[in-house]
Amino acid sequence: MNLHYIDISIIVIYFLGLFYLGYKKPKGSSTDSYVLMGRRLTLMPFVMTLVSTCYGGILGVSEFSYTYGVSNWIIFGLPYYVFGLLFAFKVAERAHRLKVSSLPEIMGRDYGKYAGIVAAVLVMILASPAPYVLTLGFLLNYFFGIPLLPALILGTVFSLIYILRGGFSAVVKTDALQFILMFCGFIFLLTALISTTISPIQLFNDLPTGHTSLTGGHNLGYIVVWFFIGSWTLVDPGFHQRVYAAKTEGIAKRGIIIAVLFWFLFDLMTTLTGLYAFSLLPEGTNAAQAFLVLGAKILPPGLLGIFYTAILSTVMSTLDSNSLISGISLGKDILGEFKYFQKWSTTLRIKLSMVVLLGLGIVLAWRMQSVVDLWYTLSTITIPGLLLPTLQSILDSPRNAKLSLTSLILSPLVSLGWFFFAKIDDWNYLWGIEPFYPGILTSVIILIIFPFIQKESQHV
Repeated sequence: MNLHYIDISIIVIYFLGLFYLGYKKPKGSSTDSYVLMGRRLTLMPFVMTLVSTCYGGILGVSEFSYTYGVSNWIIFGLPYYVFGLLFAFKVAERAHRLKVSSLPEIMGRDYGKYAGIVAAVLVMILASPAPYVLTLGFLLNYFFGIPLLPALILGTVFSLIYILRGGFSAVVKTDALQFILMFCGFIFLLTALISTTISPIQLFNDLPTGHTSLTGGHNLGYIVVWFFIGSWTLVDPGFHQRVYAAKTEGIAKRGIIIAVLFWFLFDLMTTLTGLYAFSLLPEGTNAAQAFLVLGAKILPPGLLGIFYTAILSTVMSTLDSNSLISGISLGKDILGEFKYFQKWSTTLRIKLSMVVLLGLGIVLAWRMQSVVDLWYTLSTITIPGLLLPTLQSILDSPRNAKLSLTSLILSPLVSLGWFFFAKIDDWNYLWGIEPFYPGILTSVIILIIFPFIQKESQHV
């Protein structure tokens, strides 16, 4: 794509701004400072970092809203509001009071060392930076014509430089800038669309039924799976990290509620943008690039550069956050349990782990090359294992260490097995059952039904 020099300059200034904000060394030299910013996170930075890190797969949103219309809001919006509010009212304050630094630390405390290690492996997979490495590579390829593999490497190395030095403090500071840019970019684009093309009401009336349907033509099983994937929020290591880093319990709770409002606004903007793209762009447009193509069609130089930095912001805010979280899972929660690695400082182990996992992220992104597939695969395998043990710990429900460890191991393996061996074709599984269901059913049987049967048998 041939960008105007004004747009190129804006993108370059954006990258320089990220580097300036992120490269400053955090206050304090402790692991707590590097991982949780010394637990000093106040309300507005909490909201900004939480909101901005939830939209890393913006090209997936582009693809889905362009192809399936309003159902984008049902699948990628509504479930996250429900579970986000559930987290705010039922989990946030309790989680903050635990005074831990990571989700696997809770598992290790309540269910034993090996449960903590298994949970850390699942969190490391769930927080894999691979989908966002891939998205950033696609963007650099689109903007500057850089071949995909070098683009994957270049984007990853840039993100790594300031995160390695600044840790969570760098994530929070750069997320504040990216929060502002992502909202400004889509506001500018929608303002231009409404003022120069057609009104949203006329747009909606002109769309085919499939694009105005809440289901988008998908079967109920598929939609319900995505709704349960929204339960990701309850075990999302990024959520937990920000709650643990919050200065007070009240900030954690109020911050999530405010974040849900911002998610709602941003989802409305991205869904409406997808509908405009479907209406205005020629048939055969690459759905994943629909937002990018629409921006180039509508916006003048300068505003286009701001819009493209908005797209980059959604991706890079998630990439740097997930890179740090996955590094914490491997470096602190896994390697820290082995004597050989305990001679290294925790911060050093986290940094080395980030380098390794981002390298693996590049390999995985290069091999798979589908953001939605990466999302779907990683979440349907890991969430069934983490969900119930995490909730039982935080909500102080009755729990059994051996059964919880069994569930942490077996539930993801069942989902993984179903993913590989029950797949009929690219879109369908045996009996129409998605991999998430066998995995979560396994966890329910182990942690709820089996203890209930045991309890009843003791009363007989």
